[in-house]
Amino acid sequence: MGSSYQTVLATGELTDVRAAVAASGQQAVVIPAGPARWAVVPFQQDGYAETGDLARLLSRPPGAVAASFNVFDSDVMAIGLYRDGRNYHDYLSDQEYVTEAWDDDENEIQVDFLGREYPEDAALPAGPYGADPAAFTPLAVGEVDERALTTVLTGEYLFTEEQHAEMLQVLGIDARPLQFTYAEAVASGLGV
Repeated sequence: MGSSYQTVLATGELTDVRAAVAASGQQAVVIPAGPARWAVVPFQQDGYAETGDLARLLSRPPGAVAASFNVFDSDVMAIGLYRDGRNYHDYLSDQEYVTEAWDDDENEIQVDFLGREYPEDAALPAGPYGADPAAFTPLAVGEVDERALTTVLTGEYLFTEEQHAEMLQVLGIDARPLQFTYAEAVASGLGV
């Protein structure tokens, strides 16, 4: 079994980040991840923490952006990017990675990690979705090498957490706290 975690990267002032976490009602640890960059690591219930609504709240202050990260079993990573309280871009590392589910009529379907549904026998799109480096640059500290970021976003990785770490490195962000589970974030003692 691989690594699974859900975290949020937020930009802006610490007071705004703390206020958004409080407004969310979620228990979370906030850890510095770069200049005016914060890893927000929410409490996981049964191994999972919802991050979309939290990222929306964190992106509401003027000029703030947030990214929700969901890494599942080292196999697939879904990212939602938010500005002004709205989702403006989604990324999925592997569109062929789906789970089985059932629709309202009890038909078996396939669902990817962005929530897109496909009939059971549908040919699935291949490769990553949303590998647009320009969408990620508002998260960056300093200049971004867009060619390097494109390489990371479109690359094939044995372990998705390695891809996540390389992407954050290209953006000038400390990846370590954004790969913590809640228990690891508490144990780190790095929370502010």
